[in-house]
Amino acid sequence: MRAICRIYLPQNKMVMKKLLLLSFSFLALFTARAQCNQVFISEVVEGWSNNKAIEIYNPTNNTVSLNGFGLVRARNGAANFGSITPLDGNSIAPHDVLVVVLDKRDPLGTGFEYPVWDELQAVADVFVNPNYDNGIWPMYFNGSDAIGLVTNNGQTLIDLYGRTGEGAGFGGWNPLGTGANGAPMYASQDHTQIRKSNVTVGITANPSSFNVFSQYDTLPANTFTFLGSHSCDCNNVNVAENEELAFSIYPNPLTGDVLNVVSSKNIHSIRIFDNTGRIVFANGAILDRMTRIQTNMLSKGSYSIEVVSENGAINRQIFIK
Repeated sequence: MRAICRIYLPQNKMVMKKLLLLSFSFLALFTARAQCNQVFISEVVEGWSNNKAIEIYNPTNNTVSLNGFGLVRARNGAANFGSITPLDGNSIAPHDVLVVVLDKRDPLGTGFEYPVWDELQAVADVFVNPNYDNGIWPMYFNGSDAIGLVTNNGQTLIDLYGRTGEGAGFGGWNPLGTGANGAPMYASQDHTQIRKSNVTVGITANPSSFNVFSQYDTLPANTFTFLGSHSCDCNNVNVAENEELAFSIYPNPLTGDVLNVVSSKNIHSIRIFDNTGRIVFANGAILDRMTRIQTNMLSKGSYSIEVVSENGAINRQIFIK
């Protein structure tokens, strides 16, 4: 006789909803953690003059020692990496970051020694490459340089921003119009790039092509407010189950141009995405439980708001304008 297995579903809609949310949470958590097993580059600041920073994120649940790790770059479309800057002696706590900044702190410095802005110095965890040495060190990168996070004396690639081997005369990735002098501009040039929250693993082999926008959110030059933490699905635990209680927004749908955000914990940062996933608003310096967002710059439509608490928890909701 064939055994018959019956599944009895709860009749209470609220119970059913919570079970479904919990199931989706476990699925999302399993999917993210399947790849959240190695540090990777979470932010690249290619700012004016010497405003250069690389943020490295630890997506794991354990402290990671960076002994044996280092940063490298391939200059101006070159096929090979140059000198390694070791990161020995540093470590990153679970779901935390290390902010590496070019070591230019002489307030009287000029030219190649022009100081990093005070705002960037304030968020640095470690300063490296104080000597220019004809620009051989990785932190003297610009918009046409691929940046690698490596280990094993440079033999093992952990993550890569850009692509090596683009060739002589390469200007950068993803053209963004022209400058005042008519020269082409690029997304990888004079911008801050923040790794998308759904990226849970680094690029461990040179890609056939590199599209900045597929991996990073592009913000204006000299944007430093998001350095020091990273929003990633790797530390997004049970977001769906807790989303209703984590923060509230009103009015929704919007009846004017002001969106109110109230959170159960201090808010670290807020980002708003349109329905293509493009960032249309970002604020990384809130540190309060309540804030008001002017939305007059938004067109009519549906948007996703991401709120990151000071403890790193990430929650999202949809709103309509």
